Amino acid sequence: MTGSPNFDPNDSLLDWYATNRRDLPWRRDADPYRVVVSEIMLQQTQVDRVVPYYEAFVERFPSFEALAQAQRADVIRIWGGLGYNRRAVHLHELARVVVERHGGELPSDRRQLLALPGIGPYTAGALLSIGFGQDEPALDTNVRRVVARYAFSGAPNPSDLEWAAAYLVPRGRAGDWNQALMDLGSSICASTNPKCLICPLQPGCRSAGVTLRKPTHRPQPSFRESSRYFRGRLLWRLRSLAPGATMSLPEIEVSLAAHGVAEPPAGWRAVGEGLARDGLASITETDAGVRMGLV
Repeated sequence: MTGSPNFDPNDSLLDWYATNRRDLPWRRDADPYRVVVSEIMLQQTQVDRVVPYYEAFVERFPSFEALAQAQRADVIRIWGGLGYNRRAVHLHELARVVVERHGGELPSDRRQLLALPGIGPYTAGALLSIGFGQDEPALDTNVRRVVARYAFSGAPNPSDLEWAAAYLVPRGRAGDWNQALMDLGSSICASTNPKCLICPLQPGCRSAGVTLRKPTHRPQPSFRESSRYFRGRLLWRLRSLAPGATMSLPEIEVSLAAHGVAEPPAGWRAVGEGLARDGLASITETDAGVRMGLV
């Protein structure tokens, strides 16, 4: 499967990882709770940005029980600024399910993990390998790229890639192996301009030295024009309210305008309704009009 049949990737990569591994707070204690918090926070978010939020979150909510007992508004407040706020809802719901159905212990079975809120195939693999020491691959974007380049000379189909990733996992070292691939993909085997000459997998890599064509990107709309921007601004304003407090729709419009936020094309009510559907905000109809707050 690899470029050099006499090359053993396990020792090479794991030796590299022992020297070059990133010192991340969730790696200091592979407790399943801390692993799942970090993995959900890391979805679509850079590692350096996650670190301070992770440390504050686990200090405030150190266990599934503590998180399950918390008010949703408190969870959303401490998540503030990290983005993709629905992840906070998923994590809160996950904690409640773990406490109610699993006695406060995260299950170590893939099928049961995938039934929990916010957990997909990659997060399940990360939990099984890092949190429970099982010989499972964890295929995030970096790992997929490294395995595809190492094991194939062209673009593999998804099933072949998944088979190769599982085949390469060294028995009893899956947690370190998966995290080593993540670190390698973020630092050396980057999406463009990979540093093949210093890569520990280079001797056996089928794609080593191949010049990769830079992907073409379609023009993206300005972030300040996106629904995510307006959702984030409204949630930012609602987080500043005292627990249980609400604001009227006109108050929200005036307050956000004072901070330089123009009204979205669909209006703030539509944005608030979207947040409410995702479990992030509440909307109340009163005789005086619409009021919004955190859940």
